[in-house]
Amino acid sequence: MTTRMKALGPVTDQGNAEQLMTTGEVAVWLQVAPKTLRNWRSAGIGPVALKLHGAVRYQRAAVEAWVADTSKAAG
Repeated sequence: MTTRMKALGPVTDQGNAEQLMTTGEVAVWLQVAPKTLRNWRSAGIGPVALKLHGAVRYQRAAVEAWVADTSKAAG
């Protein structure tokens, strides 16, 4: 018997502001490479990240706030 686990991420858990997301999940959501997100984190210009026992995670609400604060209308 095999069981399949659903991956948590922007598509499967929308609306959960407390959701913790991986670098890969946030990169997919923002449509950038994971390396770009790591570079932003290192330079202090990306969304705020948390380190939990050595694993980097992002709170969905923090990413949404960062997008709102840093985005501007194209024109």
